[in-house]
Amino acid sequence: MKPLKPYPLAAALVVTPLGSQAFAHALAQRYDLPLPLGYFLAACGFAVALSFLVLSILLSKEKAGRLKVREVYPQIAIPFAVVVILRVLAVATAGLLVLAGLIGNPGTFKNITPVAFWVIWWVGFGFFVAFVGNAWPMINPLVVVFDWGERAWPKLKTSPFRAGYPKRLGAWPACALLALFAWFELVAPARDVPANIAIAIIIYSFFTWTGLAAFGRESWLQGVEVFSLFFGTLGRFAPLVFEQNKGRWYLGIRPYAAGLLADRPLTPSMSAFVLLMLGTVSVDGIMETPQWSAVVDWALSGRAAQFPSYAGVQTVLLVAGPIVLGCLYLTTTALMAWLSGARFAEVSGLFVLSLVPIAIVYHLAHYFSLFAVAGQFIIPLISDPFGFGWDLFGTTLYRIDIGIVDAKTVWYLSVLAIVTGHVIAVWLGHATAAVKFSDTRVAVRSQYPMVVLMVGYTTLSLWILAQPIVEAGSK
Repeated sequence: MKPLKPYPLAAALVVTPLGSQAFAHALAQRYDLPLPLGYFLAACGFAVALSFLVLSILLSKEKAGRLKVREVYPQIAIPFAVVVILRVLAVATAGLLVLAGLIGNPGTFKNITPVAFWVIWWVGFGFFVAFVGNAWPMINPLVVVFDWGERAWPKLKTSPFRAGYPKRLGAWPACALLALFAWFELVAPARDVPANIAIAIIIYSFFTWTGLAAFGRESWLQGVEVFSLFFGTLGRFAPLVFEQNKGRWYLGIRPYAAGLLADRPLTPSMSAFVLLMLGTVSVDGIMETPQWSAVVDWALSGRAAQFPSYAGVQTVLLVAGPIVLGCLYLTTTALMAWLSGARFAEVSGLFVLSLVPIAIVYHLAHYFSLFAVAGQFIIPLISDPFGFGWDLFGTTLYRIDIGIVDAKTVWYLSVLAIVTGHVIAVWLGHATAAVKFSDTRVAVRSQYPMVVLMVGYTTLSLWILAQPIVEAGSK
């Protein structure tokens, strides 16, 4: 075991990402492309357009109709003991993060809370949910604690203070909470300070328990609990399905992305939630580009007094980004409705799930190096979670390898992920249209505006991801 030294370079590379800025993501070098960046962007855009042509020829209503929406194949009961162990571990881990944040060492890299919260849970568990399965409903520590409370005090189930959740609110409260969390992740000062994270967890925990008690489990989890909706949306892409039936948890399997084949339109609030998911991760990427840095420098130079602070400038982008994306999507679906003769509200709610693979692959491309490099900090911190100088498991001398991934690897991973995600999104759009419209020609025609949006978003996404990675003027 090699000794861990206080590498200034490693700390400089990782401290910003823990505040969710420029993880570049935790890269110490840039990559000189063998061809001009424009060639890569054009080739990737062409690949997405070509997939549209191929699917237009191959995909018919009969083929799409055989795809059972959200069909889950043989379900296996998860042993009760396994469920109990996982739930206890989830609650214990959450408690540890809160306790470490409150009484542990205030240093970002001497306390387990920042790395465990931002890197292992938010990024790493997000990868697991998207590519393996959404286990969050089974292990959500806030819901687990509430379940224990209901068993200890059955009157909670029939509390006189319980009210009906207003249906007109839909998932709009969750949208507001996702926007607030994105601000905390991307903008808020000192967001990597352990105590701040712990306090935020405590506040959100009591907020959630109050809502569960006042409005009931299903209503709160489907309309307000932002992480249940966030992970639930990502989990539609995954092959494993965790479901509860009559108190037992079951594990099923289905084809990748089958859960994103919509059988009915999403509500406007859930459509907004999906667009906000994609918009916030895109904004995170834009914040890392040199072009945005130049805008921030200009805004703070005195020539733009309406922006009083760095956080103010970042907040403007965080608000504007999802709004612009939402307007583009609504314009696209309005054109789709016009070309197909369908109702606009139905089209906009039916095809929004086809954007989820884009959010997933962008999440992967953008945060892969963050997880690979900063995630290593969890190894020494497991032995000394409070920063008190312990060595519980003999891992405190672990040396962080900041060269575990390089810019070249991240770039080609980004290219592969972005193109694959957009091709899957095009396929989902075709499959949904083929089931929705009886005329195959109408189904194909309805996708013309969507493929334009996909090609444009492919090139824009790769351009954003390239800025912190690729050498300026690379050939």
